[in-house]
Amino acid sequence: MPWKNTKLEFGAVAKVFHWTSAAAFIAAYAVVYYVIWFMDDTAPEVLPVLNIHWVLGMIVGLSVLPRLLWRLANLQPDQPHASPAEAMLAHAAHWGLYALLILMPLTGYIGTDAPTDFGLFALPSFRETALFGWIETRWGVSWEAFEPPVDAIHHFVGKWIAWVVVALHVAAALFHHVVRRDGVLTRMLPGRSAA
Repeated sequence: MPWKNTKLEFGAVAKVFHWTSAAAFIAAYAVVYYVIWFMDDTAPEVLPVLNIHWVLGMIVGLSVLPRLLWRLANLQPDQPHASPAEAMLAHAAHWGLYALLILMPLTGYIGTDAPTDFGLFALPSFRETALFGWIETRWGVSWEAFEPPVDAIHHFVGKWIAWVVVALHVAAALFHHVVRRDGVLTRMLPGRSAA
């Protein structure tokens, strides 16, 4: 399998970015819903479990920029024949997914008042950063005023928008695979090669 994309398929690097982001995103959801459904989210025991959610979210967030740069620097495989409306919708859906991959980790990080512990190192909470200190000084915004709207955005997008966007992406991939049989799904599968 080539490292770079070709006109027929995605290369190994694009596939690693795609499936790593997908796995981390889905696992982050599984962890947070485990907390919501099975734990008392006010108990101290919940913090190590939430830390897993935060680590997974940071993996998604930190992979977005290199993923976008790789996408912009690489040839994109040819798109299957589609109407102009379908092509526009596919393009909008992909950029919507990128927006989601940026917005969810960003709002998750800046709305969390606890460090993210990666084991070998910890990422300080946004509240402890110089940037928040500057925001607090510049605009006179306390953490108590700053955090709730950011948290509300994170929860609203996570609960009402992210599922829809991801479900549409999966449905489109399955539509291409089952109905159109045009190889759109298989060219992104790990280990698969068009050659």
